[in-house]
Amino acid sequence: MVQNEPILVNKTRVLGPYESNTLREEIPKNYLQTIYDVCLWSGMRYVEVQRFWEHPEWWQSGRRTIHLPEMAQRKVKRKQKERYIHPIPPQLENVINYFHDNPKPPSQNSWNEDLQRWAKNSGLDPKGISSKTTRKSIESWMISADMPLHVVCLRQGHDSLTSMRHYQGLPFTEIERAEIRRRLSGWS
Repeated sequence: MVQNEPILVNKTRVLGPYESNTLREEIPKNYLQTIYDVCLWSGMRYVEVQRFWEHPEWWQSGRRTIHLPEMAQRKVKRKQKERYIHPIPPQLENVINYFHDNPKPPSQNSWNEDLQRWAKNSGLDPKGISSKTTRKSIESWMISADMPLHVVCLRQGHDSLTSMRHYQGLPFTEIERAEIRRRLSGWS
């Protein structure tokens, strides 16, 4: 497959589905791949992923929902005190219990360095790749798959549709768009 130019949104790299696969395949240990999967498919901020690891009780398996109470994020600009991450795709549901049985996610600085190294080793341009990449990628995928903007905003903890507008119209190829729709088709 031809390597496309990186998509950057506010200096953060947004991965297409095949780029995400390429990066994930370079991750050397299963537990680190699981952290990557949780970051991508939940769309949580990295600090929220770290706190979720410490609080497996936030996973409401009967509702297929992750409940993030106020202490989960501590983001200064946040408008939502708490939020529910729903829908939970099958790709995430399959790894949540494994995630909690594994070592704690590394520090954000270590994770950023790891992602950069894995990207470079996989042949991807590492420019803009950081712990924000998975969150921005899944947000972009949801919008590309025509999920309603209000659903994406609520799930991701954004306070307005305006904050999501920069994810609309990203230059995914038609092949990438079809693959994104396929991967998100199990969401309900």
